[in-house]
Amino acid sequence: MSAILKQFLLVSSIYLLAPAASAFSLNDALATGTQALSSTTEVTGEAQQLVGQLQNDLGVTKTQAVGGTGALLQLAQNQLGTDAMSSLTSEASGLSSLLGGGGGLGESLLSNVTSMDGVQTAFSALGMDAGMIQQFVPIVMGFLGNQGVGSSLLGQLQSLWAPAP
Repeated sequence: MSAILKQFLLVSSIYLLAPAASAFSLNDALATGTQALSSTTEVTGEAQQLVGQLQNDLGVTKTQAVGGTGALLQLAQNQLGTDAMSSLTSEASGLSSLLGGGGGLGESLLSNVTSMDGVQTAFSALGMDAGMIQQFVPIVMGFLGNQGVGSSLLGQLQSLWAPAP
């Protein structure tokens, strides 16, 4: 068999097999995860008030309120550490339920949120545009302030959740 024919067969087989091979898509994973998140996440404690306020003020669904807040909180956990999150969740009961309930698919998907780009990807997978993030932030910040979260931690969250310049 000639070298040209071998190369042609190799390239042809790669071309034919390529559509069957699918690259990992964070959007697809998040979309699948949000479906699981909405059906399995039970919002508890004072966090129910926050979810209700987001639904009423912004006209978002419960899944969007839970997932969007969860993405913001996960970013805080990944950037500020578990000590900061422990003090945050101790002030407002139920916040940990917004992170996927301490295990399972919701938490594993949200654990990939390590930057504002990750938050934007999560919001997009939930059917919201990036502008919604800055509508969520003041409501979440107000809620946390009303729950007694300290001004130092609130300042850290505000700068963490600020839009990129």
